[in-house]
Amino acid sequence: MSMFNDYGKKVNAIAKEAFEKYRKAEAAYKRAEEQQRKYPQRQGIVDAEYAAQSARANADFMQAKADMKKAQEEFRAHNAEIAALRKQLVADLDAHYAADPAALDGNTLELLKSGVLKPAEYSRMMDQAQSSGNHTMARMIAKYAGDAATNAGKQYGENDSRARELRAISYRANDNNGANTLAVFDLMANVYSRATENPYMIDSWDSLTGEAAEKM
Repeated sequence: MSMFNDYGKKVNAIAKEAFEKYRKAEAAYKRAEEQQRKYPQRQGIVDAEYAAQSARANADFMQAKADMKKAQEEFRAHNAEIAALRKQLVADLDAHYAADPAALDGNTLELLKSGVLKPAEYSRMMDQAQSSGNHTMARMIAKYAGDAATNAGKQYGENDSRARELRAISYRANDNNGANTLAVFDLMANVYSRATENPYMIDSWDSLTGEAAEKM
């Protein structure tokens, strides 16, 4: 769980409320549709009771149909609300992970520039930077590890163990620029968007998003 956990919770809350409203309208529509089939409008002479039931069933169906259309529109409209939340999240991530010159460690930078570090040394430096919350240095370490991975790939081959280890260290930068957090948010937003086009996915929301909000 992180300080951005609330964004995941907000998307989950929006989705659950939207699903409930949509399902309610859908259930009402199906009931009205069933009644209309039970009492279809007939030509010719029909008894007064049947005529009244048929008229009521038809009126209820027309209302339920209108309500269903409105529910579908509101269901999709929440995509804009989620998109607005994403913009807020991006702004917060940018502010939180912004590079800070004061956080630069000159001695570590000199070692990084030297090109003499081994993958295990890059990894230890990354561990230290991440454990201390120094996102700036973590990103610098990832950058140099990525450069070293490219050089190792050219010299020894892309599948060389050194190149693979260095790439893995470089990828850990995603933990220090908000990319992983944004990816989790986008997963939830994408599942919701797909559900608005295919309501059968509503029942799969929990299994598809899982504990995504807790990972932000």
